[in-house]
Amino acid sequence: MIRLLCLCLLLALPARAENLFKAESFTLDNGMKVIAVENHRAPAVTHMVWYKTGSIDDPRGKSGIAHVLEHLMFKGTPAVPDGEFSKIVARNGGNENAFTSYDYTAYYQNIARDRLELVMFLESDRMKNLRFTLKDFTPELEVVKEERLMRTENNPAALLAERRNQLLWGEHAYARPVIGFKKELAALTVKDARDFYQEHYAPDNAVLIVAGDITAAELKPLAEKYYGKLPPGRKARTKRMFTDSHPLKSTIEMTHPLAKIQTVARTFIVPSYLSEGKESAHAYAVLAELLGAKDLGIFYKRLVDTKKASSVSADYRGFALDKGTFSIVAAVSPDSSAADVESALDRPVDISEKALRQAKKRLIAGMEHLIDNPETTANVVGLAEILGLGIEELEKFPEKISAVSLAEVKAAYKNMTASAPVVTTVLTPEATP
Repeated sequence: MIRLLCLCLLLALPARAENLFKAESFTLDNGMKVIAVENHRAPAVTHMVWYKTGSIDDPRGKSGIAHVLEHLMFKGTPAVPDGEFSKIVARNGGNENAFTSYDYTAYYQNIARDRLELVMFLESDRMKNLRFTLKDFTPELEVVKEERLMRTENNPAALLAERRNQLLWGEHAYARPVIGFKKELAALTVKDARDFYQEHYAPDNAVLIVAGDITAAELKPLAEKYYGKLPPGRKARTKRMFTDSHPLKSTIEMTHPLAKIQTVARTFIVPSYLSEGKESAHAYAVLAELLGAKDLGIFYKRLVDTKKASSVSADYRGFALDKGTFSIVAAVSPDSSAADVESALDRPVDISEKALRQAKKRLIAGMEHLIDNPETTANVVGLAEILGLGIEELEKFPEKISAVSLAEVKAAYKNMTASAPVVTTVLTPEATP
């Protein structure tokens, strides 16, 4: 159920008039913020509840509990029997799911407009009345263990990324996997889940987004009816701050029998849109496009066009409560080597004004369909709001991307490669006898 959002969607908003999302917000008396995003193309809505909690809030020694709770949220309440939540949504023509990340957890349903009140009842009910029993907890914990086995233990790239994060982030909570460490998962109890739920799941620690065939005036009485009666209970969130008090430049190499191709990945810790140094965040977004764009990126031409790599990508993950990451990943060609790829990545880059203009244009124009899809819009607006960026700042993204200068991009690249903490990973298939 872990779903990693494509955070770069936020960078690709089309340059249009103000109030791009047609969003209107209000706050209930219990502290819950509610946002309506109008889109009347079809009589359907996406209903999402975002909680300001994720694996970053897992107590030390209990990694994975936020994600385990996400699973348990489907197990039932006194009003909705075990397993009926998903069945009720499906019987009414909808679909639903949930995802946990480091900084947030979200639950959503896509459903016809005339069934909105039904899912608002279901979601508000489990926000307050979730049932915790050993009978429900034990098999669901086994499901999560199996998920970890499949997605991490049997996935060499994920296993290597887990080790990289521990080295890169040190004592910070981002070093822990969202799904949890194997030994810590095995030791979790139903009490751990109940305690996490009672501490973090409350209306004043959540944001409700309804996108689609709805107006704020129509949504407000429904929100008051179903969510407004829930008591507040938020505990103040502790801000985690990453401190890179010493330079880190390290390499991890892994040979694994399940690896199919050799890959080289380089991950830096850089400012996010919310951390210290956030004024450079938009430059890093543009830099990722400049370096990794298919057919056009500097590293694509340097590695793929010269047959050193079969693919290459650059990714800036700047939407985080603390610092973000900038990653470059290359699949090594059979006739090349990891050393060749690393050497190519180490060489200085030359960025022209023309390339910069083209990269910014691609970013701004790349997601024209964004506002036409209520589910995608709800994800984008919810993510910005839950992290504290806000809709107002989201609306400014096209303008801020357009304003990034060549000097700013060059400074971002220089700061990243010269002084940012960085871990290079090399994954190699095990040689066959």
